[in-house]
Amino acid sequence: MTSHSDDPSRGLADERVLVIGGRGFIGSHIVRALAAAGARPQLFGPPMVEDRLADLTGFFDEYEGSIDSRDSLREALRASRAQAIVSCAAHSTGRLGLMQSGEADADAALATNVLGLHKLLDCAREAKVRRVVWTSSTVVYGPPQSYAVQPVDEQAAPAPMTLYGLTKTLAEEVAAYYARRHGMSVVGLRLPLVLGPGLWYAGAAAALAQLFEAAKAGRPYRFQFHDEEMDLIHVSDVGSAVLGVLRHVGELQPTYNLAGFKARASDLVQELKRQKPDAQIALEVVRPIVLFPLISGVRLCHDVRFGTLFDLKAFTKAMLA
Repeated sequence: MTSHSDDPSRGLADERVLVIGGRGFIGSHIVRALAAAGARPQLFGPPMVEDRLADLTGFFDEYEGSIDSRDSLREALRASRAQAIVSCAAHSTGRLGLMQSGEADADAALATNVLGLHKLLDCAREAKVRRVVWTSSTVVYGPPQSYAVQPVDEQAAPAPMTLYGLTKTLAEEVAAYYARRHGMSVVGLRLPLVLGPGLWYAGAAAALAQLFEAAKAGRPYRFQFHDEEMDLIHVSDVGSAVLGVLRHVGELQPTYNLAGFKARASDLVQELKRQKPDAQIALEVVRPIVLFPLISGVRLCHDVRFGTLFDLKAFTKAMLA
């Protein structure tokens, strides 16, 4: 994260931040970032089979519950005395991945991704929480050909083509309503494909992550993927962006694109082989099932003085570590 002496920011030492979905892939990295910043993370969500935070035991508090339950949310906010909230909640069926889960059960996806956020924001309003940060997605955008100018910024109109994208678009409207009606500070970060340690569910990101797993294990690996340019981000940069938003003093926009770096699958393979020459990786190029436009993250960088640490080279090195 880039720091500037004139940043309008605050420290997070000892601040109690409720992290919805704090044991998930992205949520656990946000918990780590908060703990490293001196905050006291307050985890909320269902129990998870894998323990991604065993080494942080004693540095956080935890409350079991569901974002679908107002009573659970109110009790967690009361008990935790949280001053801020970060929500990574999203409907997922097993290891299907978020997009496939939405297609598999639209009712459940709408209930968690839209109504769940509504309940959370209503409880946050009651508890007078100072700021809520939540994870939206770049899947709110339509096909690349729908946009004359790319990379697209936050002024580009959403045009979701998937059920998951629809739920995130509706959730953004819910968040904007609470900011407009109740004067709440609610900030949604539109995430692109997120990769990094602890990715456990299927989907496009998992397909790419398997490249690095095979290379580390010394296994030959042939994978099928499109070779169109796409937006990628390391999960640690997501944690840094969330911290930047939480630290910022003053008003922020309701929605931001979070851009990491841009690459094609062939770029990943080439850089991987450059760093690990003995890797036996072969790419079979196929037609993409779905594509999204490239995004601009200039607004977030400007407003919170945020900069990512991971470009293609650093990302590849981290994934091979």
